[in-house]
Amino acid sequence: MKLRKTQVAAAVGAALFVAGTAVQAQTAPTVQVYGQVSRALMHADDGVQSKWFHVDNESSGTRFGFTGTGQAMPGLRAGFRIELDLQSNESQRVNFGTAVLGPQSNFPGHDEDVGGFAERHMDAWFEGGWGRVNMGQGDGAANGASESDLSGTGMANGIGVADLGGGFAHRTSTATPGTGFGPTVGATINQQDFESRYDRLMYVTPSFSGFRGQLSWGQSGNADVKEIGLFYGAKMGGLGELAAALGWSEQGAVTAGGTKDETMGGSISWLHGSGFNLTYSYTTRDNPAVAGATVRDSTWNYFKVGFKRGQHAIGVDYAMGDDFTAVGDEAKMYGIGYVWNPVRWLEFYAAYKVHQLDTTALGSLEDVTIATLGTRVRF
Repeated sequence: MKLRKTQVAAAVGAALFVAGTAVQAQTAPTVQVYGQVSRALMHADDGVQSKWFHVDNESSGTRFGFTGTGQAMPGLRAGFRIELDLQSNESQRVNFGTAVLGPQSNFPGHDEDVGGFAERHMDAWFEGGWGRVNMGQGDGAANGASESDLSGTGMANGIGVADLGGGFAHRTSTATPGTGFGPTVGATINQQDFESRYDRLMYVTPSFSGFRGQLSWGQSGNADVKEIGLFYGAKMGGLGELAAALGWSEQGAVTAGGTKDETMGGSISWLHGSGFNLTYSYTTRDNPAVAGATVRDSTWNYFKVGFKRGQHAIGVDYAMGDDFTAVGDEAKMYGIGYVWNPVRWLEFYAAYKVHQLDTTALGSLEDVTIATLGTRVRF
């Protein structure tokens, strides 16, 4: 009898262990690895010097990451995202080896950089019928609101016009190598796309008829950041597809008595069933100033018309940046880009663009022209 009881107890214990293991296996997070290599040849000409550069395309650079998701309990899913980038010669940082002006310039005296690991996302999230909460480093609630783009040419001539060549400076017509440098392309024209990848707490609503709202609060450096974003995406039958977004962000003053950094704007992109597409982006920013200084507003306008069919996409774009470095400054960009996407995970692209700048301090400066040939391989 004792033997039978022992055998029964052992059988029950084994069954419970197997059942528990099965439940654990079902609910453990499913982990995936992903990434891409993004490389290009970029030729820059600032009217004084010209050179070919081997670069990593900042529009969507070389990176890898891990995601995981699992059912934590009925009605609640949890997950994480860890993503790092490893970029050699970032396309918005390379220049002609000078100490140029602007937030997107490279280190003084260097025309190339060797790259290194940089954290992009370190994020945990929890999701249910009520929406999703993200906690950690990741995109802010409004990030991307100025970049709605259904053209398919984002790697060649995306809305982030300073991603390719933002570190090159406009120069005076009398300049010689090593002299005559004005503001950089990246300092005089960019999409001012809110706040990206900082430590924050974010709430994302469920989708309602194509609409999704987002709220976030966090810290970027020493400043508090608040953001609101509203995103929309829908298929419209014979009318094609529409993507649109609105955003607002406010970053607190870093210095005592200084002003806050506030940005508002949005974007809209329409893709017709024929492949014809239109894209527009607009932002305005109250640039931060130290105590007692005059606040300067900078504005951004961007237009693109394109055609996308099968594996091919082409787009022609035009952008304007006003008062970015000083009141009265006017920057313009004209460009064209082509992307061939033979399979889902592979892209080849070519692009050409011209940047122009008129400044109140230096007058009309030399154009900066950028030509790019590149590829992106994803896994």
